[in-house]
Amino acid sequence: MFTDNIKNQGVQDPLVLTRGVWAGGQRHGVVLWSSDVESSFQELTAQVNLGVHAGLSGIPYWTSDVGGYGCGYAESNMSELMIRWYQFGCFSPIFRTHGCRLHGNPNADPDKTIAPCEPKQHSCGPNEVWSYGNATQIVLEKYIRLRSTMLPYIQELSINVTKYGVPTVRPLFWNFPDDSNAVGINDEYLLGPYLLVAPVTIKGATARMIYFPFGCNWINIFDGTKVAGGQKIVVHAPLDVIPVFRMEGRLDDMFDF
Repeated sequence: MFTDNIKNQGVQDPLVLTRGVWAGGQRHGVVLWSSDVESSFQELTAQVNLGVHAGLSGIPYWTSDVGGYGCGYAESNMSELMIRWYQFGCFSPIFRTHGCRLHGNPNADPDKTIAPCEPKQHSCGPNEVWSYGNATQIVLEKYIRLRSTMLPYIQELSINVTKYGVPTVRPLFWNFPDDSNAVGINDEYLLGPYLLVAPVTIKGATARMIYFPFGCNWINIFDGTKVAGGQKIVVHAPLDVIPVFRMEGRLDDMFDF
């Protein structure tokens, strides 16, 4: 087995990126990804549930092809989809961009002579931050830098996986079992115990409804807005912003606005 051979060499801990795994597979250094999904908002919506379910199944390290793989299909407005998927990827256990989408720049191949699964780029598709124009690049860079800022927290969550077996991505009821309203919510989640993440997965949406678990206040990591737990409200979410809230009193130094 690959994992055993790597361990026996004593060079480094094994890491296996796979699209399929079984119960107990996490002990082999597995990173599960959701395979070659379409580049569509419908598929992005599905990823939120997939990530949570992977965590609850004992697979803490999960990711999706940020932007969707999209071979033979690409959303008509890929810039918007890339931004929304980048935001979700930033707050996923593993942040990874990959795809063979039809095109990034509609002017790059006006005659559409490039076969959808055989693009000119050796990277398989337009996956670089600059592939979708300057305005989009600015937003994507924002989330790459934010992910770097979050690394101490991500590392802490990884340690807790090993020490306590807790999932990195979890449903709201995991940390709020006494809040009956936190049950059955499938379009938002907790990244670790302190971050409430509500991805925008509807095309053209600039706001969305969010439920805030009862028992604490929640602070918007981008503008410092405070929301009391135990209520459901509509939150503004322009294209460059994913609604993410930290538990009051936690991660104060990490998100300094």
